[in-house]
Amino acid sequence: MTSNMNAKKLLKNIISFLVYLAVLAGLIYGIPKALVYSLETPHPMASITSGSMWPSLKRGDLVLIKGIKNKKELEVGDIVVYENPRGFTIHRAVALKENILITKGDANNVNDSPVEYEQIIGRAVELKNKPLRLPYLGLISIFVSKYKNS
Repeated sequence: MTSNMNAKKLLKNIISFLVYLAVLAGLIYGIPKALVYSLETPHPMASITSGSMWPSLKRGDLVLIKGIKNKKELEVGDIVVYENPRGFTIHRAVALKENILITKGDANNVNDSPVEYEQIIGRAVELKNKPLRLPYLGLISIFVSKYKNS
């Protein structure tokens, strides 16, 4: 009788563990897919890898990115994400010109090279006029990219 109860308990624990793994896998796969759809960009998240946006964004923060459809959606002061040969840069728009925009990291002394509007992936999602950041979650991405590149 006791061994039958132990077997049932073991089976129940195994099933519970498998359900937990299935839910976890669904979240890991599903959340990014849902963000791609809801934020209208193929790149809905980015990790802050340097201190160039301090104090607004800190190294290791994870930020959400809202896609933009055209340059009219941008304003001076927006934190924009753009693609460059080294990857992505997340800096603040300081000037919007006809064919280019000028960006600068908050902690930097000089402006970046001009960026064409076609390079813009989107802008940081804001909450109460501050970038919505998830502290330390970006460290996972930083660690994985360093491990992958070594």
